[in-house]
Amino acid sequence: MLRLRLCAAIVSILTLATIIIAIMSEAGIGVTVALLAAAACLAIVAPFDAPTPQRRNRVLAACVGYLVATFAALAFARGAVAASILMIALVVLLQLGVGLTCWAFATRKRRRMPQSRRYFDN
Repeated sequence: MLRLRLCAAIVSILTLATIIIAIMSEAGIGVTVALLAAAACLAIVAPFDAPTPQRRNRVLAACVGYLVATFAALAFARGAVAASILMIALVVLLQLGVGLTCWAFATRKRRRMPQSRRYFDN
C-alpha cells in the first residue's frame, strides 16, 4: 500500500501541474476546479498508512473520486476551446487514474501476515 500511496502522491502533483497548463491555455474554470478536486482526492489519502481493509477501501474511494473528477475535467475541456497539449495531459491523467483505481481495487482485501513486515496475503 505504501507504493500505491506514493504513486497517488505523484499523480496528485502531476494533476496540479496540469492545472497550470489549463490556466495557460485558458480552458475554463470548470477544468481547473475539476482538476483541483481530483488532486485533493488523492492528496487526502496519500500521507496516511492503510493497514486495515476499511482504510484500504478509503484509498479505493479516493481513487474512484479522482477518476470521476478527471473525467469531468476532460468533459469540460472537450466542450471548451482547449489546446491539444491539455487534452493529451488529461487523457494521460485519466489513464493513470484507471491504473490507480485497479491497483487499489486489487489490494483492498489484503491483510498483513504476522510473520513478515512487508508481506501481504490475498
